[in-house]
Amino acid sequence: MEIKAGISLQTKQVLSQLQVESLNILAMSMTELKDFMQNEEIENPLVEFTAGQGEEAAPVTYKETERFYNGTEREDSRENELYEIEDSEKSIEDLVNMQLHWKQIGDTERKIVDFCVQSLEQSGYLLVPPQEIAERLNVSKEQVENVLVMLKELEPQGIFASGLEECLMLQVQGMDEEEKLSRMINDHLQDIAEGKISTISRALKLSSAEVRKLIHIIKELNPRPLNGVGGEKAQYILPDVLLSNQDGQWNIELNDKWTGSLGINDYYIHMMETAQDQELKSYFENKLRRARFIMNAIEQRRETLTGITREILKRQEPYLLGKGQLKPMTLEEIADAVEIHKSTVSRAIRDKYLRAPSGCFLFRSLFTTGIPSGDGNGDVSRNAVKAKLKELVAAEDKKKPWSDEQLAGLLQDAGMPISRRTVAKYRMELGIGGAFQRKEG
Repeated sequence: MEIKAGISLQTKQVLSQLQVESLNILAMSMTELKDFMQNEEIENPLVEFTAGQGEEAAPVTYKETERFYNGTEREDSRENELYEIEDSEKSIEDLVNMQLHWKQIGDTERKIVDFCVQSLEQSGYLLVPPQEIAERLNVSKEQVENVLVMLKELEPQGIFASGLEECLMLQVQGMDEEEKLSRMINDHLQDIAEGKISTISRALKLSSAEVRKLIHIIKELNPRPLNGVGGEKAQYILPDVLLSNQDGQWNIELNDKWTGSLGINDYYIHMMETAQDQELKSYFENKLRRARFIMNAIEQRRETLTGITREILKRQEPYLLGKGQLKPMTLEEIADAVEIHKSTVSRAIRDKYLRAPSGCFLFRSLFTTGIPSGDGNGDVSRNAVKAKLKELVAAEDKKKPWSDEQLAGLLQDAGMPISRRTVAKYRMELGIGGAFQRKEG
């Protein structure tokens, strides 16, 4: 019985290690995946790496990319799959603005965003307290905190954190072990640094093996999210998924032509099959299992990303064509549709970009919350409500501007039922004054 139990435990540990590695492959960016495959070829004689054909794709300047994002210029050609953000002094600002481009940002919010970007440390931390920002900009602390919530959702994960702990906490959001990881980060960072496994194990009532696994995850996080961003070299954006529409037919394609592919080396397969030395034969068999596992994990990554993109397309088709607003969509919704866990979706889209007819988007930016519509036809996004609110204010009689109560009624008539208080909140977020401030004459 003890022998069987030992074998069972060992099998579970191996399975767990393989599952972790498979999830790590899923989370890799195109550049990371390419590096990983090249390294596998070096370490495993049975692995054969075939380089992709897209390395020489010519990058475009930020100004060209900006036109592309704004939808004022579309390219039918797929020759330029690599996007360059020029000007090292503005690269961080560009990175933030690119992700905020499709959000409805008012003048006050913009002022706060600009201040926060300019105040970022080289590490990516924002060390200026919200109250100090509010006082410097003559805005409310609540407005600053609302903007910070938005900024902390941006990529790279952990940016705009107030310190190391918050930076790591932002990066574990959505992970399977989020609760345990959060407790370790909050209470035991020093213990992790000192390798006090037993101390953490007793405090959290976890086995030593589980503590080690969690520590490994934490050590894989990025304590300085802006490392590698800025500096003198130009920054690049490489879309992970290419989405095209030809005569009404959609095509979803992973950007594999850039990463290359893996195969099995026939020469070493023959050597394995003819080997007389049992130890050599066993070595090759283990390497073959490893090669097949990696290839299967990469194929699973492809299927998962394709499935997620397909479900996003079903919900955001008008937006991705540049003909509509972003609709409410959650990680849970996509996870249910693809039949995977929410944390797997979060891991799969992490730091990944989607190129569509209307622009190049961070996957994460396509997810938003919603408000129930008044006509029973699903939800409308906060962005859509804000856009309608802005439209109503722009068209009002400036001598008799609408009150927040009246604006709430007009939004209700437009199928967007929100309270007067929410109208006031959105109005302030857009930098629009109250009725008294807007009155002219």
